[in-house]
Amino acid sequence: MYTGYFGKMKSYPKDKEYRYVSIARFNKFWSGEEYKKLTPPASIIKIEDKELYTKLYYEQVLNNLNPQEVYNELGDNAVLLCYEKYADIEQGKTFCHRHMVAKWLEEKLGVEVKELENENKDNSQQLHF
Repeated sequence: MYTGYFGKMKSYPKDKEYRYVSIARFNKFWSGEEYKKLTPPASIIKIEDKELYTKLYYEQVLNNLNPQEVYNELGDNAVLLCYEKYADIEQGKTFCHRHMVAKWLEEKLGVEVKELENENKDNSQQLHF
């Protein structure tokens, strides 16, 4: 399983069997598949405090889901998409719920969830969830 963001869609591989799935609350320019179970609630979407957002996202979304069920529904070839740029996350300029989902799946299931744009880079360059 992978994570990614809409801004990189044109550069993502088309020759592999990836399943691109939005987990964003708003999908203004996206006409592909959506997985609403992981969508952040409207009540937290504007929160800029990472700790508070994380706490509320877990309480309101992740803690109410079965990680194995989510993984099975999405499949190991899913790319979970939203809007935040990987470079901005890596530089600490912002945070993103797709990486909270990745960390949750990794911790609960022992699976690896990587950012798609870095799938061919050395693991030491991966953003660690």
